[in-house]
Amino acid sequence: MLTQKPTETNNYNNILDFETVLNHSFANYKKIALYAGLALFVFTFFFVIFLSAVSISIVGAENINERSMQNFQKLLLTKPYVWYYAGFSIFTSCLLSPFMAGFYKMADAAEKDTSFGVSHLFSVYTSSQFIPVFSVTFLIGLATNGLSLVFDEIGLSIIGLILTIIISFATLLTIPLIVLGNCSTIESIKTSTAIVMKQPIVILMLIIVAILGALLGLFAFCIGMFFTYPFVISVVYTIYNQVTSSEKTE
Repeated sequence: MLTQKPTETNNYNNILDFETVLNHSFANYKKIALYAGLALFVFTFFFVIFLSAVSISIVGAENINERSMQNFQKLLLTKPYVWYYAGFSIFTSCLLSPFMAGFYKMADAAEKDTSFGVSHLFSVYTSSQFIPVFSVTFLIGLATNGLSLVFDEIGLSIIGLILTIIISFATLLTIPLIVLGNCSTIESIKTSTAIVMKQPIVILMLIIVAILGALLGLFAFCIGMFFTYPFVISVVYTIYNQVTSSEKTE
C-alpha cells in the first residue's frame, strides 16, 4: 500500500497563535466531545472488566481480599517487580495506542466536517500505521520508564521525572504525525521534537490549558473525565493541523 511522502520538517514553519489554536481546539472539541467521551467510557468499562477477569482467573476470587491487595501493592514496590510492572505498563500502552490514535482521525474528520464513527477508533489496528504507532509508543515508553527507574535507583528521582516530562513533551505530536502525516516511527520523533522546540512556550501553555480543562471532569464524580479528556486530543490535533497546514496561520 502506497503512502503519501511525509512533509519535510523544515516545511513546518507556521507560527502558532495561542488564542487561534485554543478557539479552533474548542470548536473541534464540541464536535467530538459526546461521541469520543462515550467511546472512552465504554471501552474503559469493558477493559477494566477484562483485566479484573484475568486477575481473578490467575489469583482466584477466594484469595482476593484487603490484606492480599496490600501485600500485592508492597510487592510491586520491590525489585524486580518494579521492572516487571514497568514492562507491563509499556506493553499495555503499546496495545492501546492504536485505539487512542483513532481519536486523532476522529478529530481530523470533525475538522473537515466529514462523518466519523467507531471505525475511526479501531482503524489503525488494521492499517499499515499500526507498526509505526506501536513502535513509537514502545520507544517513548522505554525511554521514559527506563530513565525514571534508573534515576530512582541512584536516588535522583526528580531528575528522572524532569527527563520523562521533557521526552513526553518533545514527542507530543508523534502519533498525529504518523496517522495523519504518514511519517515513519523515527521520522515522527524527529519531526515532533523539531516542531515543539521551535515554539515550546506557546505549545506548553496550550497543553497546560488542555490538561486543566480535562481535569474539570473530576468535579463530575470523575466520570466527567471521559468527556473532558477529548479536549486534550483536540488541542494536540489543532497544534498539528495549524503547524502542518499549507497555509499560514493568521
